[in-house]
Amino acid sequence: MNESELDVLRRINFGTLSGEELVAIYHDYANSYRVHLNLIQHPRFPVKYSMGIVSKIFPPDLVRVAKNKRTNPFVRKKAELEFSNRYLKLALGEKLSLMKIAPLSLLEYFVAEQDSRILSVIFQNPYCTEELIIKFVNRPQSRITVYQALDTTFWHRRRPIAFAISRDPEAPIKMMLKIIPFLGIARLRDLYLDENVHRSVRDSIIEYMRSRQKHGY
Repeated sequence: MNESELDVLRRINFGTLSGEELVAIYHDYANSYRVHLNLIQHPRFPVKYSMGIVSKIFPPDLVRVAKNKRTNPFVRKKAELEFSNRYLKLALGEKLSLMKIAPLSLLEYFVAEQDSRILSVIFQNPYCTEELIIKFVNRPQSRITVYQALDTTFWHRRRPIAFAISRDPEAPIKMMLKIIPFLGIARLRDLYLDENVHRSVRDSIIEYMRSRQKHGY
């Protein structure tokens, strides 16, 4: 083991090493966190070794492993599971920081999250999708904090999301009023005819439809 750790890291990331050579490095640098972290992200490093290493990786690095598409899919999934298992023990600041950079595959583990601060970060994460937002709106758990977080975003302007919100009996009146311009005519008609819908929402639907007619929409 004459190479420096930095030289080994360069070989792992930029060389053309075989699986056997990577395993040899694993044994030679048995106490190097950085070497092991880079090894498990190498597509030719055997999964059976990676699985044992993942359980020792720090949470920020678990997120990086989960995001690395060069990494074996089984290793990425293991990193996601490991992170989700440790999540509850993390400090709020660390949760917020990591949710900002987490990939979609990892965000999907937290559809039951109740903290509106964390939900707000998830909804602003660049990996967040329309489909994920709909999962939050349709979740069986309480959705009060979901709407608190959504209120600071523009996701409600997407018609499929607006439609999902319109079907949720827990949706706050404030949010129902916001989605009216982003719903189709048929859905607005159904909401207006539904006596369970709050009167202020139904009145706003009438006002909106009159405004459309006035402007020739």
